[in-house]
Amino acid sequence: MTKIIKSRIIIFIVSILISYLLSDNYQNMLGFVLILSIGIIHGANDLLIIKKYSKKDTLRGTMSYFLYYLSFVLLGFIFFYLFPSVALLTFVLVSIYHFGEQHWEANKLSNQINPVKRFFLFIFHGSLFFIIIFINNIEIVNTVLISFNITPLIFSYLKIVLYALAFLYILNLFYFRETRKHLFAEILFFSLLFLLTINSTLIFGFAIYFIFFHSLLSIKDQVKFIYNNNKPENIKKYILSAMPYFILAIVFLILFYLLTDLGTTDILPIIFTFLAAITFPHVLVIEKMYRNMK
Repeated sequence: MTKIIKSRIIIFIVSILISYLLSDNYQNMLGFVLILSIGIIHGANDLLIIKKYSKKDTLRGTMSYFLYYLSFVLLGFIFFYLFPSVALLTFVLVSIYHFGEQHWEANKLSNQINPVKRFFLFIFHGSLFFIIIFINNIEIVNTVLISFNITPLIFSYLKIVLYALAFLYILNLFYFRETRKHLFAEILFFSLLFLLTINSTLIFGFAIYFIFFHSLLSIKDQVKFIYNNNKPENIKKYILSAMPYFILAIVFLILFYLLTDLGTTDILPIIFTFLAAITFPHVLVIEKMYRNMK
């Protein structure tokens, strides 16, 4: 059993225990803290990544990148304001690809397979994550969907989609020689994720995956790309350089919440809108980063 599999088992077991020990409110609080700290930090150094692969390290260039990036984020908010249902669906689809990409890049498999195989691996992994977390939190998910004027999901249909996706993913992993050795690890991963999300809240279950199986892995790859290695001093540099953008993002989120004048029951749509707006440009930056790492 590899170190990666052992670490996944430990993280899931601890998370499952926490989900049984903490009430829903405390789970949500912990989940929000993780998402709004490490989660935001992992996307706060996109400008450094752009500067690295564009090879333009000037003040004028940095300001241009910042304004372009900020414009992209604002367009995301406008997209949600004008077309909330389409925007939310787009966010989920983009996240499916992005989560799958990070997962398989962390497995160092992406370079070994052709683009078509890689694309389907990304989509299968990301789709299974969302289906599992949706099916085990169907009521709160439907509450969020209704707030975006989207037809609620039907549990029985979701189960069919889950079984079909799981079957196709396993078949895909077994069929290709390059992925066959990862079959056990993937089955174990999603089995443990399913066990976690059965008892956890939507926010806590999402946060565990988002932080421990996405953000931290992404930070590791980003540090290596920006500074050429993952030495502790470079991780410290990464965190310090992220702080101004992290603080700006938190201030913006607070202002957005206060200006919308919504009650606490509407916090989930706000969080997802905020995450989506900053996710759209981040996904493009990370995609190009991985292309430059090959």
